[in-house]
Amino acid sequence: MTDLTTKYNIIDEKPPFNAPLKGQYKQGFGYYTMRERLPVILTQVIDQLSKDKEQIVANFGGETAREELKGAIGEISKLKYELQTDKDFRPLKTALGDETVWNSFLEGLGQDNSYFSACWLYAETYMYRRLNNIFENTQTLQKLDYFQQQKHKALTNSYDAMVAVLRSIEAFNGETRTTEEIGSFFRNLLKLNLWGNRCDLSISAGQDVKQDGDPFSLLDSLDQCIVRDQTQDIWECITTNGSSGIVEIINDNSGYELFTDLCLADFIVRHQLAPQVCFNVKAIPWYISDVTPKDLQWTLDTLASNDSQPLLAQFGTRLKAHFASGALEMRPVDHFWTSPYEFYRMRDIAPALYEKLSQAKLLVFKGDLNYRKLLGDFNFPYNTPFVEALRGFLPTSLCTLRTVKADLICGLPDGMAEELTRKDASWMVTGEYGVIQFAGK
Repeated sequence: MTDLTTKYNIIDEKPPFNAPLKGQYKQGFGYYTMRERLPVILTQVIDQLSKDKEQIVANFGGETAREELKGAIGEISKLKYELQTDKDFRPLKTALGDETVWNSFLEGLGQDNSYFSACWLYAETYMYRRLNNIFENTQTLQKLDYFQQQKHKALTNSYDAMVAVLRSIEAFNGETRTTEEIGSFFRNLLKLNLWGNRCDLSISAGQDVKQDGDPFSLLDSLDQCIVRDQTQDIWECITTNGSSGIVEIINDNSGYELFTDLCLADFIVRHQLAPQVCFNVKAIPWYISDVTPKDLQWTLDTLASNDSQPLLAQFGTRLKAHFASGALEMRPVDHFWTSPYEFYRMRDIAPALYEKLSQAKLLVFKGDLNYRKLLGDFNFPYNTPFVEALRGFLPTSLCTLRTVKADLICGLPDGMAEELTRKDASWMVTGEYGVIQFAGK
């Protein structure tokens, strides 16, 4: 292969401040993602499809499915080649309803319209969108979730930790509590939910992830790893309007992390902190482990039917009752969540979604990709105030729970990032540190 440095105009530098993160900066995580992580992820999809071929053929329509699967594997190989050789982005052809949004976006990129020249957020998002597009254009495989097995394992591998979490929650809920005690436990649940974001299959490049031990017992020791902790501001926000106003969770990963989202939502409605909690999930398989409607339903069914763990079964049954009563709700899927657009452009691109979110009292943005979209993969100086980095996106009060797995961050005290870098040069991409940040309307 030709030398990368000349082929892609790769610059052996860190990404500059006050500019978009891009794959062309060799010392940035975007470059590592494009060069190493994404090709590995595509290879694993091919391997999994080849391994599961007979089962897929049986489930999705016999010999036609066999031929289409063979074709899809070939198309994924082509996609991988395009990525590795920095080809220009190609338009999408889809009946899903987001073709115009995507293609007008791609047209607007001008010269910066390839994997290493475009903003990292655009390039990575485009790859996942193109991957699903391959299956959309088949007759038999449109509903195939090529990440399903990994997502299912991410839940079932973590049963012991989930039982430990539910024991702590049930012990707390079993007694009459003061407002102060409820507030303290709520803040701990936010932290539990934050660390659930460590279980991210797109960061592990699809390798199995699991949560073990008793997560509640680890919280105090992990406090030193939260580089910005605004849990008190979030508690004040959720209690200021009493129980009026709903909470919207913009979900990230399935598996154990979705379980912690459900724990948080259950606690909110149980203690009447809000009349309703709504889940915003992805329309298509996304960034390996992101929640789709099918994943949420499967999780509820799997918990409720767990014969070996009564606590999980009780929790699943209670959640199903919450969904039946409307206390919990899954929002109709919105293609904006799988668009390339940063959130500050939501008001123009998806005005109905922006209006819906603005009616909530709190938005909870989960995980690293949502954080990247809040900041637009723009490399703000690390002490830039969070609300400033949102660039006007504040439909209502919002918070973000994110373990740090990409080299961008904001809202840190002066000097903190430099101090952390002296201790560990890769601190921003390991998931070891987290932020809980809040911006009030």
